Amino acid sequence: MRWNPSGDDSRQRIDEYIEKTGNTKEGESYKKSKYNWNPKVDQDKILRVTKSSYGTFNWCAHQYYLEKFKGLRGEEQPHHVRGKNVHDMAEWFWNNFTLKDSVLKLIEQNNIDEAMELMHSAVPPPPEPYMYGEEEQIKQWVNWQFYRLVHSKGINWEPVAVEPNIQASRYVEVDGEFIPIHMNGFIDSIFATDEGGFAPMELKTGKYKARSKVPAMRKELGFYKMMIEHSPHQEFLPVTNWGWEFPGGGMADGEGPTIFYEDAKKGGKYALRSVEKGLVKLVKAHLEMDFAPSPWLGKKKEDETIEDMLANNRMKCSWCDHVEQCPFWSITDEFLDGIMED
Repeated sequence: MRWNPSGDDSRQRIDEYIEKTGNTKEGESYKKSKYNWNPKVDQDKILRVTKSSYGTFNWCAHQYYLEKFKGLRGEEQPHHVRGKNVHDMAEWFWNNFTLKDSVLKLIEQNNIDEAMELMHSAVPPPPEPYMYGEEEQIKQWVNWQFYRLVHSKGINWEPVAVEPNIQASRYVEVDGEFIPIHMNGFIDSIFATDEGGFAPMELKTGKYKARSKVPAMRKELGFYKMMIEHSPHQEFLPVTNWGWEFPGGGMADGEGPTIFYEDAKKGGKYALRSVEKGLVKLVKAHLEMDFAPSPWLGKKKEDETIEDMLANNRMKCSWCDHVEQCPFWSITDEFLDGIMED
């Protein structure tokens, strides 16, 4: 079941952004940008990059091509619905929670259980039961906000921005040439830090494995840091910290519900360098219009068959909805058919 307690799934449109912020330059940059930018025919356009499109390209360039140039879309899966429902509830909570003072008063009186119950009572129940584990994740997430309130005593507890619309324009250097791009996106939340900086936070609804998630999340937050720094949104600078929340981190043999928060310098230097390299690859792929498939998840061993890699989830194709349209599988099918005929 898909349910948004705010009743509106829409995001701020670019004209609304311009009217609200007065950032005409960034608005015009957005309007001339496009995902399916082909420099050979779109001389008056530039490339648009979001965290999602950047992530898709770096996962598999051909999947990116099929989605951005051919308009292919995968079917909505249960984890998509879960993610939207949990995110929408978190957004609703920050925009509508009015019981902070009452909860703090109960905490001061040491009525901890009553205070927590009061905070949970503010969360509206869905019209029909959730189907994909949303209730457990929302409960865990609210628990975390409660304990943050106890610890912070309300100071810098609420985010300074919820789903802020960030628009940025910049240049990417490719083979000595500076190519203009447009970066944009909505960040889950941004918090003020006690040290006078700001911390973007991401909410995730999948499993948590520190070994894979920490590097990946640092790149995501590095993308956001870079985007903010190239935007006119100086109200969110400097980005001194960042973090992520995985309230359902224990699913599918994950390591458990996890909040991770750190100084952005700790992994930031590598993350920002990695993001920049990824942007160069992305822009270069558009300049050359070359989006080759990258099916291997890890390095393919010499004695490994495709069937072995698929069975062991060592091919990205296991998570792709566009295998039938992928040239890698056309070639592979022909090759396998030839072996069968022999």
